[in-house]
Amino acid sequence: MFIQRVNNVRRLMERLNLDAIMLTSESNMLYTSGYSGISLERLISLLILREYDRVFLVIPKLEEKRAEENCKLEDVELLSYSDVEDPLTILKEIFSRYRLVNVGVEGVIQFKFIHPLLSKISNLKVSLIDDLMYSLRIVKDSQEIDKMKKAAEINNRLMVEAIQELRPGISEKSFMAFIKNRAFELGADEVPFTLVQSGVNSALPHQEPTSKIISKDDVVVLDVGVRYEGYYSDITRTIVCGRPSSRHLEIFNIVLNSQQKSLNNIRQGVKAEEIDMCARGVIESAGYGEYFIHRTGHGIGLEVHEPPYIKIGNTQRLEEGMAFTVEPGIYLPGYFGVRIEDNVIVRREGCINLTNLAKSLYPEDYTL
Repeated sequence: MFIQRVNNVRRLMERLNLDAIMLTSESNMLYTSGYSGISLERLISLLILREYDRVFLVIPKLEEKRAEENCKLEDVELLSYSDVEDPLTILKEIFSRYRLVNVGVEGVIQFKFIHPLLSKISNLKVSLIDDLMYSLRIVKDSQEIDKMKKAAEINNRLMVEAIQELRPGISEKSFMAFIKNRAFELGADEVPFTLVQSGVNSALPHQEPTSKIISKDDVVVLDVGVRYEGYYSDITRTIVCGRPSSRHLEIFNIVLNSQQKSLNNIRQGVKAEEIDMCARGVIESAGYGEYFIHRTGHGIGLEVHEPPYIKIGNTQRLEEGMAFTVEPGIYLPGYFGVRIEDNVIVRREGCINLTNLAKSLYPEDYTL
């Protein structure tokens, strides 16, 4: 599988006339090799050459054992360096030996790693390859989908348990800690975010949990991301910690109808922006268009946010195997907000919804 992915990369490199690509992001290294690391002050890079069938993995010595255990490319050459050695010396030697001129790099690469190469190698030309890599990753294969299903299973159960546990009198931060700890117990490898937003905070889509105490009859938005074997699930549910008011129910039902219309229109060949238009049209018709302040969804996979982006202006047509969120919302500043978020996989006709959860303001409606 990984050899095939590298070969797919090389075919695109041929089309773009690239001699090599230099991967430094965790997601793209994991996708192409099975090994991932994060370049902080120490450079970690997977260098794929278009010719010579050469792949190099440049790593600090402290990563050597883990790289040997996790890298699935049999012919990769591991090049490790100590803390008193300069990894850029290794790269310069490779660039010189194989006469690499046109090199693709990711947008996330730190300037301190690429600038010395540009300043010391006079004919070196670099270009961004983010679109190249996303074009390969945007359609998920069966193994990737299986991992996303498992991540969703963990997140589905986690959300139900969290909602059943919710009581007035606990702070947002304390409830966040409970959710995060339980996620690991249920099998998550990582919990990148756990948003608990109650009362007026629920009207702030990216509000981090605070010391605010959750009160009786507060609207509570729970937005939780978990990671399993590299792949993410991102789910949001909105409930009331008590009994919802008629206004709560009104706004919730508009958002629910908005999401359902979008889900009903997902299929291969539809433009991404059309799914956004479906959701936005329902909310605008109800008179709350100005309170839907973000796109309808984003791609999900090895990153929490990746293409395709479900928004106005994205005319890309959906393909079978694409994965993304559907998460319309209405946010009334100073009052409350409502968001419902599912994760879906596009099929030729319709989609697979990985989020097998109730959609209700009433906590008692959520059961295992």
